[in-house]
Amino acid sequence: GLHAAPMAAERAVAFMDQVRAFQEQVDKLGRLQVDSAEYGCLKAIALFTPDACGLSDPAHVESLQEKAQVALTEYVRAQYPSQPQRFGRLLLRLPALRAVPASLISQLFFMRLVGKTPIETLIRDMLLSGSTFNWPYGSGQ
Repeated sequence: GLHAAPMAAERAVAFMDQVRAFQEQVDKLGRLQVDSAEYGCLKAIALFTPDACGLSDPAHVESLQEKAQVALTEYVRAQYPSQPQRFGRLLLRLPALRAVPASLISQLFFMRLVGKTPIETLIRDMLLSGSTFNWPYGSGQ
């Protein structure tokens, strides 16, 4: 997908720097050996951001984020009792991951699927269409 959109040399260098920084964050999560439950809690903590623009009930979103943090705390204590620092290490990964530009994620993972259409536009259109989306794959995939 990267070859579909040629870039100027300086833009390519900046892009590769962003990719390298993103890869470092992924590597750090890999070294922590994040399991699926931890990953799910981290996703919820990251997604339930009460500071997001346009929220009608930020207090409710904050409550959901706190519940995800409590769930992660309890899970880590039960599953990894010999790693008391694990919860903190997991949470410390979030700011760096949030700093990864959405445009980088779109270019790396969605460019071949949606072309130059911003992924936010695609998601918004899917939500506003009011109908179910039929993926081009079979139901077993």
